[in-house]
Amino acid sequence: MEKLLHWSIANAQGDDEAKARAGQPDPKLLEQLFGGGPDEPTLMKHAMAVISNPEATLENKLVAFDNFEMLIENLDNANNIENMKLWEPLITVLDDPEPELRAFALSVTGTAVQNNDQSQNNFAKYDGALAKVIKLASGRAEDAQVRTKAFYTLSNLIRHNKLIYDQFNQLNGLQIIAPVLKDANASEKLKLRAMALLSTVLTVADMNADFFALLRAYNIIETTLEFLHPECNLYLIDRVLNFFSQLINVGFEFSATELEKLKVGVKNIEPVEAQLNEDDYKTVQYVSK
Repeated sequence: MEKLLHWSIANAQGDDEAKARAGQPDPKLLEQLFGGGPDEPTLMKHAMAVISNPEATLENKLVAFDNFEMLIENLDNANNIENMKLWEPLITVLDDPEPELRAFALSVTGTAVQNNDQSQNNFAKYDGALAKVIKLASGRAEDAQVRTKAFYTLSNLIRHNKLIYDQFNQLNGLQIIAPVLKDANASEKLKLRAMALLSTVLTVADMNADFFALLRAYNIIETTLEFLHPECNLYLIDRVLNFFSQLINVGFEFSATELEKLKVGVKNIEPVEAQLNEDDYKTVQYVSK
């Protein structure tokens, strides 16, 4: 870079002697500085070519994934995944035996579809794609990072997209939430991702008796009630209170057994009340009286 600076100054001054001393700059560096390199869609294709190459090293594939994810943070590039027919090779990586690659494929998918209904719908139209993500999120023997990224991806796929939520529901997607919350070996981060997915579902599901019945059938109400104790992660308690608050605000009624557990839970978390969301706490507390 210093050599390029000397050359640039000498060139601007027309000093032939100084230009000779500075020498010619690296053409590749000039290309990077003045925009003469490949455009972003081409870079995306090159990255996917490395990711899909069975001869490429894991390290090179991870670098390519990192570059690809940075590129598709741009909305137009995210939508170009479909235009350039890159969804299919990306979805194929979800079956790769290497967990780091599966996790990266999920991360890229989640980033591409975040607040982007066009990319959400593009992904979901591939046969079996949504089912693969659900399977990765639910597998108890699956790598922890892969499961965490899978829940992240599911939340971003479903958010503000009723069509994909309906597909998720048809695949019994809600049944993957309670087992994670009940799993003593699951990390708090994974449980928070599961609660984030549940919160996302509430923004798109029809809040009616059928949905409330599903929450009970999949043990979601019963399981979330168990998090109302002061030893629990405060962020999880907050997530649970927000979940209950949203249900209460749309007319959900707790059964007698549920209400009794709710009363005990609210009493249990009184010592940490000041550290919780005030509105959600008071909404749940009012119902539990």
